Amino acid sequence: MAEGGKGRLAGKLALVTAGGGGIGRAVCQAFAREGAKVVVSDINGAAAKETLKSLEGDPSSHRDYVADVSSSEDKMLDFVCNEYKAAPNVVAQIAGGSNLGIGPILELSEEAFDETIRVNVKGTFLVVQAAARAMLKHNVQKGSIITIGSLVANEYFIVKDPTGNTVSPYGAAKAGVVQLTRIAALELARHGIRFNAVLPGPIATPALMKSAEHVPEETFKQWVNSPLGRPGEPTEVANLFIFLASEESSFVNGAAIEISGQYAICM
Repeated sequence: MAEGGKGRLAGKLALVTAGGGGIGRAVCQAFAREGAKVVVSDINGAAAKETLKSLEGDPSSHRDYVADVSSSEDKMLDFVCNEYKAAPNVVAQIAGGSNLGIGPILELSEEAFDETIRVNVKGTFLVVQAAARAMLKHNVQKGSIITIGSLVANEYFIVKDPTGNTVSPYGAAKAGVVQLTRIAALELARHGIRFNAVLPGPIATPALMKSAEHVPEETFKQWVNSPLGRPGEPTEVANLFIFLASEESSFVNGAAIEISGQYAICM
């Protein structure tokens, strides 16, 4: 825990998208606890403010911002740079989702597929591009940009969600996020900016646990289980984000790191 300006992220400015809940909120709280100034970004302004209230440290050092990461008109990075007169050292691009991108390929609508790609791949591209440009403009040293993929991005992992639907477009989108992250890592390494992707398995976020209402209890338990006997916790994912944001991971670049309790099931 950061005390008196100490902590693994002391002196850093961090931007977190989808910071209003679930993994994003846990990451915001972890970053603040480790001494960072945090900008909580979310498309849900009320949720962002709730996270903001929960952060440790000087309240005046943190901000909230309502953003649509999939829109090129969004001015999130401009806001951060104007507020702090600096670019963020750390960007956690967590915004994404799979609400529409679920269903058999033969039945999936073009609209659902497009929306899944827009929110996950295009949104990540726009944030990564804007963040990297801001870091270069403001001469940020040792920048770290962290994206969020999913275990379903891996080629060996073909799975259904707890309701029995396949997640083909979501898997394709998250695979795109991982590859985009790796390409950015190659291109920007010479500028001292690192890019890494986090690939969670089933994590006990409010959204995931709510899905338990729609399936038999045993089916849900099987889906979220792991060899460790449980799903992961958002705080456990946040611990990995701290590592990738800090200098402890200074030679980790272009990695796609699973955090799943070795969860791997094909259905």
